[in-house]
Amino acid sequence: MTSNRPSQGSGMRSRNNASRPRNGVASKELQEARRRRRQREVMRNRIILGACLALILALIIFLVVKVFGFVFNLGKSADTSTLTIKEDGSVVFEEVTDFDESVYSKSDLKAYTKDLISSFNETNGKNAVSLDKLSVKGDVAYIKTTYKDAACYSSFTSYETYAGSYEDAVSAGYDFATLYSQVADDALLEADTVDAASVFAGSQVVVVNENVTVNVPGTITYVSTANVELIDSDTLAISQADGNEDASDMVFIIYKAN
Repeated sequence: MTSNRPSQGSGMRSRNNASRPRNGVASKELQEARRRRRQREVMRNRIILGACLALILALIIFLVVKVFGFVFNLGKSADTSTLTIKEDGSVVFEEVTDFDESVYSKSDLKAYTKDLISSFNETNGKNAVSLDKLSVKGDVAYIKTTYKDAACYSSFTSYETYAGSYEDAVSAGYDFATLYSQVADDALLEADTVDAASVFAGSQVVVVNENVTVNVPGTITYVSTANVELIDSDTLAISQADGNEDASDMVFIIYKAN
């Protein structure tokens, strides 16, 4: 009876060992698949994060450039007397003029300017005119003032000035029957007649009767031809060919608003 017992290492035990699943190999394969998937997810997340960081950095650089440019322009003074028409209708005048300290001092100039503005505002409103800056460097004085609108500027300085739509300018009595130079490729073309009623309809207009640089909030399209020089798409200079500052021409500036 004893001889019929199965021996160690044979029979069912051997068959059971052969049929056992290779769990170790399968587990390793599964782990490897999961590892590769995690690597792909990590790489994808890194790419997304890198793109986001690059976008944020570009935005920061853009904002910094804009801020510094804005601050720089705020502190920048005009080299010549400049009349700037703002989008809200207000007018900024930067006057650059000769200064002789033997005639009067900087303090006298400042007191005189403030008195003029104060007296004007008593009649025309508290914020009709404001003094933004006054400085003297050597024999040159710089005075920056802001006016609530072109009519206010015209009244204060006695230089006829208008800013508004073409239609309102016609209603105000302005006659546009003159020769105009069209602006193309940053240059003034040869002067010609223009059907103002159709060509200028819907445009903005600045009328100036003063030898001064004029800046408008848009793109200049036409200019009446009277001693003008185009400086930029939104800026032109008015001056007499013979240098006579006591003479001036009425200039019509037609532009498309920004």
